[in-house]
Amino acid sequence: MNSLTVKSPAKLNLHLRILSKRPDGYHELLTLFHRISLADTIAIRKISRGFKLTTNISLLETGEGNLITRVYRALQKRFPEMGGVSVRLNKRIPLGAGLGGGSSNAAFFLLGMKKLFRLKISPKELFAMGRKLGADVPFFLLDAQQAMAWGIGDELQKVPRGTPLWFLLLMTDQGLNTKKVYQSLSWKGRALSLTKEKRIARILRSFLARKRTREAATFARNDLELPAFRLMPAIPKAMAVLKGLEAPFVRMSGSGATIFAAFSSRKEALDLSKRLKEVPFPFRKVICHSF
Repeated sequence: MNSLTVKSPAKLNLHLRILSKRPDGYHELLTLFHRISLADTIAIRKISRGFKLTTNISLLETGEGNLITRVYRALQKRFPEMGGVSVRLNKRIPLGAGLGGGSSNAAFFLLGMKKLFRLKISPKELFAMGRKLGADVPFFLLDAQQAMAWGIGDELQKVPRGTPLWFLLLMTDQGLNTKKVYQSLSWKGRALSLTKEKRIARILRSFLARKRTREAATFARNDLELPAFRLMPAIPKAMAVLKGLEAPFVRMSGSGATIFAAFSSRKEALDLSKRLKEVPFPFRKVICHSF
């Protein structure tokens, strides 16, 4: 095998609670990750030596700061005999969108390289590499459509997804910086119980599995919404429009800026998308489903 192409799906945070602030500046959290069909593609081709990364996004760094490049450097160090690769990344997931695009790219490039070069690397070592790259990377390495995560997002438990859901995403190319969102988080020293929040997330997941989105919405939270609202006032305005049109489950994903509405059917998502045509909107609409 000289080449392969892998899909690199996005994720939504259906639920996100910040539990406490750690002495090292990081935050303990609890989230419910959910893979969706919006995806980038990564084409990997063997070359005699060296590394080359190209992409369809001119603003995306392809040098040493890119997570795909960092994965290759780590593998090169671990497997010195490994050959070179040419990588073409075709992005559909926006940058700074709260959809985990960069983390997904890193994880699926790592899995693709393992397969292409038949690298002898254990799941434990894969996850250790993932944790060093970013908190969301382990979820994408996990063979799961949905998972509950805690710690800094790297402690994972597979969660049955149930019946697939449909989503209307509102996306913008004006992304939010995750670090700035966390820095804007008003922290009053409160600490939430991990055990209690896990129980709430399981109840939420149970409602979603049965397509009872309206009941699930009463339990769903995202503690990063308020700081994101301060940085991008268009987000709460758009969310208010969706709720005003009676979307049953509306949240922001991750640290933003993507907003999503969850539905039990494609028809419901399409109907709302059509109704939004009458509203002046600074967001791009995308319909997708559970992946």
